[in-house]
Amino acid sequence: MTTALDSAIRRDLARAALTLAAATPWREVTLLKLADEAARPISDFYGASPGEAVDCVEEAFDRAIADNVEALDPGQSVRDRLFELIMRRFEAMEPHRAAVLAMEHGLDRDPTLMAAAHQRHVRCARWVLALAGLEADGMTGQARAQGLGVIIGQARAAWRGDSAGDYAKTMASLDKNLRRAEEMFGRWAGFEAKPKADEAGGA
Repeated sequence: MTTALDSAIRRDLARAALTLAAATPWREVTLLKLADEAARPISDFYGASPGEAVDCVEEAFDRAIADNVEALDPGQSVRDRLFELIMRRFEAMEPHRAAVLAMEHGLDRDPTLMAAAHQRHVRCARWVLALAGLEADGMTGQARAQGLGVIIGQARAAWRGDSAGDYAKTMASLDKNLRRAEEMFGRWAGFEAKPKADEAGGA
């Protein structure tokens, strides 16, 4: 049985993980080191693990997407809204690039870690869909979240290849795959209906 950590402990665990990952090979990070860095008794982290610390970090990046969400342009297309919201996450990650890359080291060689990363991307996708005002529950919502989670994962792979502070590859991947989803799935995926060719020509 897993013991749930309260929100304050999760925030401290995320901060400690980012600090240690920027200076220490992630495989050398232990729960004792995380507790010491967070200036908390180890008992506060009962039931946690370095893997849970990664989850806390990812959760913090997800929460950053909602900052100033009321400033979103209500006239934006769904695709542009999703693009802007997802890019907010990469902007939150960027100051911690070295730490994030350290935590991801060896990810592509471990199927268990890859599966956990995909689930985090799907969790992020559900949050993005909710912030964009799209259904994220039920069968349709689950399918949308799975698809958008893949798009987020592909953009994240591109982000790893970007130079620090340059989002060119990230934005190109995200734009390409959101456009593809819009063309393939349209309204079913939450995008606006496209006018038929004859309607567009007669307008």
